[in-house]
Amino acid sequence: MRKKLYSQLWIYFACIIFLMMLLVLTIFIFLLLLINHYEFLSAERNNQFFPLGFISLLSLVIGAGVSLFVGKRILQPIANLRKAMNQVSQGDFSIALDDQQKVHEVAQLYHDFNLMVRGLNSIEMLQNNFVSDVSHEFKTPIATIQGYVQLLQAEDLSEVERQDYLRRIQDGTRQLSQLTENILKLTKLENQELGLEKQHFRLDEQLRQVILFLQPRWENQGINWQLDLINTDYFGNEELLYQVWLNLIDNALKYSQENTTIIISIKVLPDTVIVAISDQGVGMAEKTIPKIFDKFYQNDTSRQSKGNGLGLALVQKIVALHDGKVKVTSQLNVGTTFKVYLPLDTKKS
Repeated sequence: MRKKLYSQLWIYFACIIFLMMLLVLTIFIFLLLLINHYEFLSAERNNQFFPLGFISLLSLVIGAGVSLFVGKRILQPIANLRKAMNQVSQGDFSIALDDQQKVHEVAQLYHDFNLMVRGLNSIEMLQNNFVSDVSHEFKTPIATIQGYVQLLQAEDLSEVERQDYLRRIQDGTRQLSQLTENILKLTKLENQELGLEKQHFRLDEQLRQVILFLQPRWENQGINWQLDLINTDYFGNEELLYQVWLNLIDNALKYSQENTTIIISIKVLPDTVIVAISDQGVGMAEKTIPKIFDKFYQNDTSRQSKGNGLGLALVQKIVALHDGKVKVTSQLNVGTTFKVYLPLDTKKS
């Protein structure tokens, strides 16, 4: 409050006005003394209006000087800011103001304005990249569906081919549906301002539910399970964490060879729960690991199966909302391990 009350700009403005008034007062007193000394307004003088005209002219000159000074030091920075804001409103995010100003408040205002413009520029670039990526991701399944619809119009099509094309169209629509759902979830999470709704639930049981949900997938692959799921009560958002395990276990299945083993374990420390999910799949190169949480990123090995590159971005965002972290270790043609670290809320235990 005191900083606002005694802001530098206010003091600067007040000092200017005070000094100008003091200067004007001093000049007028000097002129009055001069007029009185030389008796310019006496009855004997013929041109009695000259001193009054001179004083009036001097007042105009001083007033104009004060206005120009105040305008240049106080009002001109505001006019520059208004002009720059008008350029930003028209979509020009390259504008930048010189924040090396003598008045602290003006310098801070220009600095904050430049930060805002840089932020808007980053958002615009992110939005453009996001739209480009989404368009690219939608293009492939739509083209696939369109192609098989055209093939279905052939009159000499066998029933086996017809069923195969219908299955591929169904896969394409499922891919589009999953992509749309993940985009909506990620957008909702990134714009979430309120705290998570949390409740107690059994973390080990949730992992078992995900495995059962994916049973048709892993039965066809002949996947074996090695589970070390101790009874674990956790306080968090049950619905969102379900998506974490669903994406991670789905990834493990997606990149696992047939008749291999997936290992899932829970380890409880005094202040942290660690969930580890390991597969014996195709693995990743070391240079790939830092990029896997980027939106729409798919490495070369992921081309072997369907995906849209949003699952791990969702995982990282949900875990971050729980103040946790995700670590990845992987080796090509050996497998990948994801470890999720979730802090325990001891106050709610």
